[in-house]
Amino acid sequence: MTPLNRSLLVNVLSQEEDKQSAFYLPDDIITGKRPFEVVEIVGISSESKFIDKLNVGDKIVVEGHMLREINVFGKTTTLIEDNYVLTKM
Repeated sequence: MTPLNRSLLVNVLSQEEDKQSAFYLPDDIITGKRPFEVVEIVGISSESKFIDKLNVGDKIVVEGHMLREINVFGKTTTLIEDNYVLTKM
């Protein structure tokens, strides 16, 4: 896939999280996304304001609730608009 319209194609990097809870939740229950996620850039739209500042493979921090998962023909990809990028690591 090629990102367009100021989007970045990313992979969300797993972060170890302590899942202690006062009560039991099944593993398939999603309790919400983190406010911030670390992602690795896979592709950059030529229209993005970061086209000259970010490269494929860079790790950035983004607003977690703005990540968009898209499933097309059985392949899942994750996109985020460039205005939700907070910092480069």
